[in-house]
Amino acid sequence: MNPLEAYLGEIRDIRSMGAAVAEESGYPILRDLFNEIGKGLKPKVRCVINIANAGTGLSHDPDP
Repeated sequence: MNPLEAYLGEIRDIRSMGAAVAEESGYPILRDLFNEIGKGLKPKVRCVINIANAGTGLSHDPDP
């Protein structure tokens, strides 16, 4: 099974349970997809979903 098929199957399984948070439940699966694809790139790429805020990262404060 290719990485995209695995991703779509996992998303389908999670959504079919009906108990998942719509967006955030898919983050680990999306990370796994990107990491699998990133293994074949040169240089290799690794996905970090929630990076530390270094001035341009994820911020929950509307006026940083």
